[in-house]
Amino acid sequence: MYSPEKMQKTLGIMLLIGISIALGLVIVGGIFYLIHYGSDPLQMELLQAEAYQLSIKKICYSAFTLSPTGIIELGLLILVMTQLLRVAILAWFYFVMRDRWFTFFSGFILIMLIYSLIWRN
Repeated sequence: MYSPEKMQKTLGIMLLIGISIALGLVIVGGIFYLIHYGSDPLQMELLQAEAYQLSIKKICYSAFTLSPTGIIELGLLILVMTQLLRVAILAWFYFVMRDRWFTFFSGFILIMLIYSLIWRN
């Protein structure tokens, strides 16, 4: 059956793998970015977050074309998706264990995370 110890071990391994992949991608993307643009002056437009909007499809396309910023963005997306998967696994675990209170809160948090990831103004 499902035990809290087994679930904790599974979540720990999943978080370690997801965060390691995200960290590797951000480091590789950062190195590529510095190799390509390290000697250029900083563009102030990069610091203006309100004008910068991306979709998951654009991030994946940019990363697979080996754009340095695309690789960094893919690493950050994987980091967010790792946390999303963690909450989904916890919601499923609480549901299987018939803990209605934690199932409700985990489900609510999962819905809010998905909503904030997908919905754009």
